[in-house]
Amino acid sequence: MLTVTAILLAAALFASPDRALAAPTLAASVDPACAVPESVLAPGGGLPRVSAQLAAGRPLSVLVVHSAKSAPKPGIVSYPARLEGELRLRLPGHEVSTAVLSLPGEAAPAMVAPLTRAVEEQRPALVVWQTGTVDAMRSLDLESFGTALQSGIAEVQRRGADIVIMDMQYSMHTAQLIDFAPYVSYMSWLAQSSDVFHFPRYDIMRHWVEDGRVDFADESDEAKRRSYEFVHQCIGQLLAQSVAAMIDPLSIGRRTGASN
Repeated sequence: MLTVTAILLAAALFASPDRALAAPTLAASVDPACAVPESVLAPGGGLPRVSAQLAAGRPLSVLVVHSAKSAPKPGIVSYPARLEGELRLRLPGHEVSTAVLSLPGEAAPAMVAPLTRAVEEQRPALVVWQTGTVDAMRSLDLESFGTALQSGIAEVQRRGADIVIMDMQYSMHTAQLIDFAPYVSYMSWLAQSSDVFHFPRYDIMRHWVEDGRVDFADESDEAKRRSYEFVHQCIGQLLAQSVAAMIDPLSIGRRTGASN
């Protein structure tokens, strides 16, 4: 495995603005309040397994795996549920379903086995693996973190599914207490080297905060509710748009044309 220094340098090169500017914009298909620059979120390569499923007329089943401890607040629709609705809007004529595997408080190494079992049992076309938060909180060794990610990605792909890796949330308060940056950079590098898509939730949320669109510093119940709803709504939209952009358009067209 490469040294941590080499990996962080490579991640910085992969994330360069010049590279991101070469990709088409996603902003037109999401709410303006949610949109972020291409330097923050650029489309990935492709989702060949998802494309093959859709081309064969099979439903798009998505498994979201995360380590969050808390359930969505009452009245708030979480991003996995929003993802399902947003994908349906972008994939007319196709069935879409999402399932969630919650592994509260688990770091990446402990998530690999249950993630693998869930993929084996449920056979999703796409896995969204949200990780890195617990690892950063515990200052887990980056090489152990990377080994777990590589193992999880390989196990998912071996079972016939595509995978998207998603990093942690951002808030100014937690960023001052926990050094997330090395883990975010590692995930970016590993995604590039493994040819999978890294959904940069941390950088997306940081952009929203710095742009004044969301305020996590306001501790009132109403402000927290608004922030929570905004984040889940926008993450659902941006993730769905990213996924849709990586699907072979011919696989979508075949099914849509067949249903007319």
